[in-house]
Parts: sequence; structure tokens; C-alpha cells
Amino acid sequence: MKSKIWKNEHIRWIDLTNPTHEELREYSKQFNLDYYTLADCLEPAHLPKKEQLEDFTFLILRVFDTQAPKYPTSIQEMSHKVAIFYNNKVILTVHRVHEATIEEIRTKYLDTEIISKPSEIVTKIMYYTVKSYEANAITLSEEVDSMEKLVFVGKQTRITLEELYYLKSSSRLNRRIIGLTRDVIMQHVTTEDDASALQDVKDLLQKLSLSFDETHDDAANLSTVYLSIVSLKTNDVMKLLTVFSVFFMPLTFIAGIYGMNFEFMPELHWKLGYPLVLLVMALIGLVIFIWFKRKQVIQ
Repeated sequence: MKSKIWKNEHIRWIDLTNPTHEELREYSKQFNLDYYTLADCLEPAHLPKKEQLEDFTFLILRVFDTQAPKYPTSIQEMSHKVAIFYNNKVILTVHRVHEATIEEIRTKYLDTEIISKPSEIVTKIMYYTVKSYEANAITLSEEVDSMEKLVFVGKQTRITLEELYYLKSSSRLNRRIIGLTRDVIMQHVTTEDDASALQDVKDLLQKLSLSFDETHDDAANLSTVYLSIVSLKTNDVMKLLTVFSVFFMPLTFIAGIYGMNFEFMPELHWKLGYPLVLLVMALIGLVIFIWFKRKQVIQ
């Protein structure tokens, strides 16, 4: 574990990275916190939430993981958890992996004594948490725009339905976690001096929420369009095969008759029998072609 304790004139901040159970017991006794609530912070599966404890406010936020796969399949695969306990004097943060933003917030705000209340530190953590999804929102938006161009300019073979599915799934996961984070942030209460900073968090949250909603809807619509275009191309192929079969059916019929080995077939002894049959076959093909053209079956 890497335990760090920072303080200024107003605040004491304890930051725990992957603490042991013994260390969690120590802090649970020191701050009168339920041990199992603290130990639960090490579980990776929890979603953003807020709870009011006896002496502390308890928050869980999820920070986007820059090492996550391109198309994550779960919220846990896409992000990692930061647990926060705070009251008027103390803030305790617990996380399994190193968080560079924690150090940045401490250096930028706590050491300069710009912040005077733990709730203001929580606002900064919320801002950096939400901002961690911004680059991914831009990436997903650019990907769906790129796929959209490929689909509508007739280059569908360069993308797959699987890619569209994972793009939509990734957008859905981001949209869900942003929605859960919004519920937590909307319940956050801070000082009057920190109100504008909290509003900045809400504005950024709204921007990302709209971006992920748009990306998800575009990906879903694009999947429908993609399937429609593939179906249309399949129909075109079937139509072409049908046209060819209609052309050759009467010709095959004629060739079948004259391919039968009967002794008395007067046409076989005509001097012009062979070219006449070829002419009849050509006329039949021409008639069929004109009929298809008038019916707009072929262009």
C-alpha cells in the first residue's frame, strides 16, 4: 500500500492506494467507520453511488481507464473505482490503482490552500473523473462518423457488423456510467465559493451525456442502415440471377427439344434449320430483354 497524508490549515486528506485489510481496520477505528464498508472499497464491481453514513458522506466514482481495450464489454473493464469518505475536516480516498489526478488535485489546490473544505476537493475529483471520459467521447464520435461515411459511399466491405455492434455497446456503457455519475453529482452539496466549480462539472457532464447519447443513437441507426444496404445488395444479386435464368429457360427448352434423338424430326433435314433455330432463340432473348426493360426490371 501507498498511504499518503496531506493537510493544510483547514483539511486533512488521507489517500490510500490498494490498502491491506489491517490498514483498513486501523482507519476504520480511527474514524469510526464500518470496517466492511471500507473493505468493500477494494471490490472492483461497484457502480457510482452516494451514501450518508453517521459521520461521513460516502461516494463511489469510476474513472475511465486509459489502458482499457478499444471496445470494452463491461463497466469494470472500462473504468476503475475511487471511493471517497469526507466530512467537514477530513477526506479519505481509497483506490486499487495509482491515480495521477489525485496528486494533481493535491498540488494544484490543496498545497496552494485554494481549497478550504473537503467538499471542494470532492468537487475537483468529480470534475477530473468526468473529464477522463472526454477523450473517449471524441474517439467514439469520430469512429461513428468514419463508419457512416464508409456505409453511405458504398464501401461497406471495409467495416463489419461486429465493429458496429461493439461501437454501439461501448457507447451504451459510457452513457450508462455517465448517467450514474450524474445521479451522484446532482446530490453533491458544497460551499458557496465552490458553486461555480460544481456547475462546471455539471456542464461537462451534460456535454458528455449528449455526446454519448448521439454516438449510441448514430451507431444503432447505422447498424440498421448497414443491414438494409446488405439486404438490398442481396436482392440485387437475386434479381440478376433471376434475369439470367429467365433468359436461358426458353433457350434451354428449345435446345432440349432439338437434343432429343428421334428418327423423324423434319427440322433436322432442313438446309436452313440450324440458323433458323438460332435466329428464333435470339429473337426470344430480345423480346425478353425488351419486356424487362419496359417493366424496369433492368436499367
